[in-house]
Amino acid sequence: MSVQRDFKKYHESIAEELLSTKDRIRNLIGQAHWQTDGEHKEAVLRKVLRMHLPETLHVGKGFVCCPERNSSQIDILITDRNKPTLFKDGELVLVTPDAVKAIIEVKTSVNSGTVEGIITKLSNDAELTRSNGNTKCQAGLFVYEKRSLNEAQNRVLEILQSASNGDKKKAINWVSLGPDHFFRFWENGQDVHSQCQCPVWHSYELKKLSHAYFVSNVVWDISRDNSLKMQFAWFPIEGGKEQYRKWYVPLSGGEPTEFNQ
Repeated sequence: MSVQRDFKKYHESIAEELLSTKDRIRNLIGQAHWQTDGEHKEAVLRKVLRMHLPETLHVGKGFVCCPERNSSQIDILITDRNKPTLFKDGELVLVTPDAVKAIIEVKTSVNSGTVEGIITKLSNDAELTRSNGNTKCQAGLFVYEKRSLNEAQNRVLEILQSASNGDKKKAINWVSLGPDHFFRFWENGQDVHSQCQCPVWHSYELKKLSHAYFVSNVVWDISRDNSLKMQFAWFPIEGGKEQYRKWYVPLSGGEPTEFNQ
């Protein structure tokens, strides 16, 4: 019997692989050495991104060195191999802003007390890189588990907006909050028929696909010369994810608003 191809199941398997692999180290070390456990989760996502991104890009961790100061340590730092590197030792790199394609923060979980600081830190690092000539730098937050974050979509949208303070240089492009919730920044809401015809964040409920869609958006957004005809392989939800959007908030201000279904 022939096996039917299924891109959606393939992407679901990527999400399952991320979740199952991140648990293996916890099963081995128990409650001890949580720094090692956190570093392992970063390495798992780096491995998955490395598998999908073009060979012209380097997936590591490190710092962006700017004239006024350096960035904080970045969990996943994706850089252009055609640009010079100030320092490289295995996965650790130190680069100037022009070499950066994307910066990604990775967390096991977040809660109401921690999420604001995490997003603000990432937003500041994005602004630092973009303010030094690299306006195409992308930024993302990847969270493996959603725990004790009430009204998660509204709260995250409010913090994304507040951290940016109306400045696109501080906008975070992608957030995956556990396996089901995904957030995406659109520079022009009109491009996706948003109810806000301006720079805007959308939240989505993508059951078991949030992590896979985070990976797909990173790969798609920072890779060169993408053909729109190839989206079928990277975004396999029939009819597109916009049918699963729930809330939106403009970059410029205002409260999160539910989409009219």
